[in-house]
Amino acid sequence: MLIGIAAIQAELEPEHYLTPQAFGQRVIELTGAAAEALPGVPRVVAFPELFALPLLFWLEASATVLESHSFTRAALKILGLNPRHLSPRGFYHLRTPLIYPLYEAAFRQAAIATQSYIFGGTFFGPALDWEPVQKLHPLGAKAYNWGLFFSPQGAILARPAKARLTATERHSFLSGGEPGYINTKLGTIATLICLDAFHEALAERADAYGAWLLIQPSANSRKWSGPWSGDPAQLEGEVWLREGLAKKLVGRENLRYGINPMLNGKFYELEFEGRSSLAQTGGFLALAEKPVGDEILAATIELPGHPPPLAKS
Repeated sequence: MLIGIAAIQAELEPEHYLTPQAFGQRVIELTGAAAEALPGVPRVVAFPELFALPLLFWLEASATVLESHSFTRAALKILGLNPRHLSPRGFYHLRTPLIYPLYEAAFRQAAIATQSYIFGGTFFGPALDWEPVQKLHPLGAKAYNWGLFFSPQGAILARPAKARLTATERHSFLSGGEPGYINTKLGTIATLICLDAFHEALAERADAYGAWLLIQPSANSRKWSGPWSGDPAQLEGEVWLREGLAKKLVGRENLRYGINPMLNGKFYELEFEGRSSLAQTGGFLALAEKPVGDEILAATIELPGHPPPLAKS
């Protein structure tokens, strides 16, 4: 059986986040471009880590918020608070219920319109649930780096959260969550967000759960051609390509393919760069030309034999 896999490399621009209409249009245009590149086959499309994070800050934002020098200053201006009264978790809890319905609706519509499985990138915020009495409400005080995985019918199949956090994320008072191991009609798909996929134990678990496809949505806040954060004698991009998805697929029982969509662009004091890729065991099916700008990577592959049932943890 032939299926399509696609990585959405996306550049951050405030104009795409200022209104619900602009965000929805951005999502449908990028997803539509991936679907057009993979006609006539079932497909899996993945957006980058933090793709939806700017909604927390830029939705209906004033010029002073957009021009802030840091996301902390931007949050203060949004809330009208004194710095002593700002809690990152408090900011997430106030803003996430406002932006979550827009995020969910945009990707649900895109999944249905293109009949694709879609991982919609991530944002920072509390885990949420809905029920008739409380409506949309947070599940506890913690906040995560998390997102939604949709079926072609627009159903939410999983809510993967990043497990292994960076120093920036810990400084932002995020908590580690649970990766996604998702049973679909195309077999089991694993979602390990950025740093998670570099951790051997999590890759091993994805393999043991029977996943044949590993999605690694990423937002790399280092210069792609600059010194690597772990060893200045090495280059960031070279380490990503050498130690990343293609290597993590080698010698596995079930894992065969990977999707690594990467974010790029400036978000206050952070600046992201990265070359997106589609990986197969030991090599690449496709690699973005540049670590900046929008790019759609798409490939048609042969679906491996039906994987075993999802293992129980």
